Amino acid sequence: MTHPHEEYSHMKELKKYNNMLRCIADAHYGIPTRCPCGGRIVDEVSPGKKFAGDFYTLPGRKYFTCDNFEDDGLHFRQPWVFAI
Repeated sequence: MTHPHEEYSHMKELKKYNNMLRCIADAHYGIPTRCPCGGRIVDEVSPGKKFAGDFYTLPGRKYFTCDNFEDDGLHFRQPWVFAI
């Protein structure tokens, strides 16, 4: 059985994570100025396709990407076309 303090702190961490995901989902409209993590947004151009049937990552496609980008759902990597 876990201690109530440990359970409470774990619940607080999960709530903070879920709130961050909601903020990111709401912030994907328009051109981002800052990433929710505090990192700055840079313009990035994709070098090529990831997969042979991938039509969404054509060479030269522009993205707004966070400096600290990790594919965990908490950072921006938004296609330029969706933002405009």
